[in-house]
Amino acid sequence: MTLRSTVKRQEHQSQRSPGVYQTVELSTALFSLMPMHLHITVVTAAPRIRPTSQTYARVKPGGNVRFDCEAFGEPKPKILWLLPTNDVIAASNELYLMHVNGSLDIRDVKLINAGEYVCMARNPAGENRKVYNILRRPIFKNPYNERIVSQIGKTTVLNCSADGYPIPEITWTLPNGTRFTGGHHLVKNGTLVIYNPRKEDAGKYRCGAKNLMGYIEKLIILDVGQKPYILTRPRGIIRSVSGEPLFLHCLSDGSPTPRIYWTIPGGHTLTRPQVLGRYQLLENGTLVVQDTTLHDRGNYICRARSDAGEAVLAVPVIIIAYPPRITTGPPPSVRAVTGTPIQLNCAAIGIPKPEISWELPDRSVLSAAEQGRPMGSELLHPQGTLIIQRPTASDSGTYKCLAKNHLGTDSKLIERNKKKAPKRL
Repeated sequence: MTLRSTVKRQEHQSQRSPGVYQTVELSTALFSLMPMHLHITVVTAAPRIRPTSQTYARVKPGGNVRFDCEAFGEPKPKILWLLPTNDVIAASNELYLMHVNGSLDIRDVKLINAGEYVCMARNPAGENRKVYNILRRPIFKNPYNERIVSQIGKTTVLNCSADGYPIPEITWTLPNGTRFTGGHHLVKNGTLVIYNPRKEDAGKYRCGAKNLMGYIEKLIILDVGQKPYILTRPRGIIRSVSGEPLFLHCLSDGSPTPRIYWTIPGGHTLTRPQVLGRYQLLENGTLVVQDTTLHDRGNYICRARSDAGEAVLAVPVIIIAYPPRITTGPPPSVRAVTGTPIQLNCAAIGIPKPEISWELPDRSVLSAAEQGRPMGSELLHPQGTLIIQRPTASDSGTYKCLAKNHLGTDSKLIERNKKKAPKRL
């Protein structure tokens, strides 16, 4: 093998690596007389991104953007994109389309796509970068006007966070017209902090957000109020008689005017003036419970609530009740004279107040609500006394006095015997 053929084979094998190669051709005879020097130089060039006329884009949501990033260099540069999220991509994904020449397509642009995009062209000789931007006008994280109620002396925060690109500058205009963009009252994200607020700090605060793309403004109304407090506080346990209405008062004050909520022992809450079964919540905050029973005992919770805070009052209630007991009743037996009125007494105690009724010999029942029967001679007074106005032989028999409430019943029996009237001479 000659030297020439050896060098040419090396040249052929080196064509995969770009560069300039020198082929030296020597005869075999000269090889033994002089040394051989072979010099190979590989030519490289650092990446260079082709200049573009526009490095930013103003795009509405839903639009498309293309950033060109064609790069030259030796070896051919590899293109990478640094996204606003600080993620790096080297190929297309579900959100971004990368072309063969390095250009980047962003389709169906969303607000979160705004920010800085960096094209990076790299090869062994170096790196070149080019910055592109998607601009976005400011937008408040909470775009709605607000009303905030603060307590006197309690540090208050007015939020005015805004997004956009470039990052918006936040300005505040106070109720007295003072305008400022910084200071110890303003946090980094544009939030305004009011330390130890007083009544004088109440009013309209205007927050503005501005960047190259535009200016927006929102209104925050600050009310500096008084935390609710309850004026009426009962001393000890409230005692109520079963069957009677129960009145629980909860008068309150505060700024703004608090609303009253009552939670009854069963757990249900009345949230506004209303009638719910036996319960009624009045406009002034008083809770009325009609026809109380033992089941109405327990703790009743009143809450006076406003945007400035809440006051709570617990009212313990017991219901007094016991079953009927007949204290005054007729004798076991009565002898009556035909035609002479008979009075049968029956009085009872109990809570709720017992209802008195009489069971007559024919098994019919006469109650105080009826107070008499049109076809009969019996008359029942509200106090429970039964009067047989014109007794006859058919009225003889067993009479039963009944005293009843929802806790129970008591009764007494009386036997009425007939007696003929004396004959007149």
